[in-house]
Amino acid sequence: MPIILSRFFNLAIGAVLFLFPLLILTVKGSYNFIAALMLLLSLIFCGVNRRSIRFDREDYIFFGTLLAYPIVLLLAVLVQGGKWTALDYPWRVLAVIPIALMVKSLSTQARLATSWTWGWLAGALLSGGMALFLVHWQGWLRVGAHITNQIPYGQIAAILALGAFVSIVFSTRRLWWLVCCLAGCGGAYAMAVSGTRGAWLAFLVAVILFLLQLLIANRRHLVIACVLTLACGYALNFSTFVQSRLEAIHADVNAYNHGNADTSTGVRLELWRLSAEIAKEHPLFGAGPGHFKEALAPKLGEKPFLANFAHAHSQYFDTLANAGFIGLAGLLVSFLAPLALFWGRLHSNQRLERVFALQGCGLIIVSMVACLTQPLYAHNISVIFYFICLSVCWGFSSANAVPAHRLEGGME
Repeated sequence: MPIILSRFFNLAIGAVLFLFPLLILTVKGSYNFIAALMLLLSLIFCGVNRRSIRFDREDYIFFGTLLAYPIVLLLAVLVQGGKWTALDYPWRVLAVIPIALMVKSLSTQARLATSWTWGWLAGALLSGGMALFLVHWQGWLRVGAHITNQIPYGQIAAILALGAFVSIVFSTRRLWWLVCCLAGCGGAYAMAVSGTRGAWLAFLVAVILFLLQLLIANRRHLVIACVLTLACGYALNFSTFVQSRLEAIHADVNAYNHGNADTSTGVRLELWRLSAEIAKEHPLFGAGPGHFKEALAPKLGEKPFLANFAHAHSQYFDTLANAGFIGLAGLLVSFLAPLALFWGRLHSNQRLERVFALQGCGLIIVSMVACLTQPLYAHNISVIFYFICLSVCWGFSSANAVPAHRLEGGME
């Protein structure tokens, strides 16, 4: 590629890597255009450089296990029947391959990683500022509807917050630490005021796992871990908004135990129970992808308010009902295998690899826990965000992407 075009191409990649996390929770629909542009650039790059692109053994495992879930869904449609439209979101995983290969193969890795990280921090901080404005100046009780549904909004905010805190290890400069902490707090605030309880749980689980990893790696970090834990506990204990949401869960569970399932928590519990019944009737491939409402209809009885739900409000139970235990196995493989690959890179001697492996772990852990109460594949914004971030994290964390001596300096 001519040097002028190469520079322009690198600038374009840097721009989309910066803008994607920056705008996703502040400009409605921005992620569609930026993700499409990123995919287009990656296809051009892979086409021009197809002879020099190298697949490692871990690449085959990573891409192969990610494809496990859509392949199983395809089999379920062919064997059990179902709607072909139900395959739309899961098969968008194919976008991961060219984007990850492009990020892995570009020669300006450190510079592009900086663009992505600054966009991530700015996005977390901006989402927190926007949430603060909507709550305290506009009087909103819950934020997120200005971009998408509050549930995927809260889950994305949780991932942005976690990634911002993780970015601290990019540099030893105190000013950088301050910026990362402010950005993390901004994302955490946006997550909290979205009112998404699954996102809170996912965020706390990821933080606890990372603190344990931190302590295992270096016991001198015990003080830092204790301070972070106490700060989280204090914030949760004295937040009236969080307390009100926890009280709502308790009230919903009590109502459900007394026969009233027409509450936020009660609906979920009832949908999960009925999903398990559907899976018992169709254990291998479920009722067929996209047939949840049809399979649910005969089981409604005295609960007609459940008829409007097209999914089980849980990725695991929804997959169980639609694609059976084989589908659930494919889903777990698509989560756990990439997580294991990222986790294995946490002890790398290359900083860039280490940082993005940590971010990849956080992305998958938060998504897995959040999937307990909301399907990942129910919202376009969730699917695109998850797959784009996964591809970028894999590309940057690839061990042989760039020579080691260019990575050890990190962002310093």
